[in-house]
Amino acid sequence: WSNIRPIDVLNIKCEPTMIGAFRKEPGIYAAYHMNKANWLTVSLDGSVPTERIKMLLDMSYRLTK
Repeated sequence: WSNIRPIDVLNIKCEPTMIGAFRKEPGIYAAYHMNKANWLTVSLDGSVPTERIKMLLDMSYRLTK
């Protein structure tokens, strides 16, 4: 356990039909403490490209505004 370190994450609302595909990508997981049918957790450790994070943030904003 000594090599386990905390990482920053971001919860993002997602189109339910797209969640399965995104969760297959490295660094994207079922949303921690959220409705897993509508939310994703994205690691901010460099495993998800910045452009992908921006696209997911845009989608989340549209879904939550």
